[in-house]
Amino acid sequence: MAKYDAFADQYHELTTKRGVAETSVRYIIDQLEAQAAIAGKTICDIGCGQGELSSRLSAMGAIVTGVDESEGQLRYAKEKSAGVTWLRDDAMRLGKLPDASFDAVVSSLMLMDVPDHTAVFASAWRVLKAGGLMIWVVMHPCFQSPFSYPLEDGSRRVFQYAPQYWKSHGTGTIRSTLGAYHRPLSSYLNDFQAAGFSFIRMDEPGADAATQSVPPYFCVVGRKIGDTTGY
Repeated sequence: MAKYDAFADQYHELTTKRGVAETSVRYIIDQLEAQAAIAGKTICDIGCGQGELSSRLSAMGAIVTGVDESEGQLRYAKEKSAGVTWLRDDAMRLGKLPDASFDAVVSSLMLMDVPDHTAVFASAWRVLKAGGLMIWVVMHPCFQSPFSYPLEDGSRRVFQYAPQYWKSHGTGTIRSTLGAYHRPLSSYLNDFQAAGFSFIRMDEPGADAATQSVPPYFCVVGRKIGDTTGY
């Protein structure tokens, strides 16, 4: 997103040190591999940010287009890989990409940043080939909520569940600086289906049974409804 331009350097430092997107990146790669070989597939990474996922997919032999609206983010992405087609475009429109041109569309921790996630689903559907995959990962809306407070045991309780734009407390973090759009889980799922996708699977990685921690991510794999001879 364009609002990441002024935050690109700080974002790079945060993600490099903490590896905050690694679980999401690994999930998407694993699910692509579970469906078919990645090599030779055309894949569009929307909201590619600084290019970690795009670069890895390219190294695995995919033909990758990384799309982001932030020139600052793309500056870092271009340093990662010369094998990816880096494109500045709006994920809610994908106006520079032709119809039915990709085997798969992926989105790693990006949908919370856009004001209209339904437009992203519609754009992804348009650029996918018949039967193509869309895989998306968001911060889990049930547990990453603006309406939560800490309990004595160190956990957090959500006491309201409603769509809104919010910023977290504190300073220097991604969400305290840039905020996010919080949406109920049902909104994501119903809108994804309404856009013309069937569900393949859903996952909630990152929970730790030993510490009874909650999953920080919610992940969905879907297919563009139509001829299933694609990816």
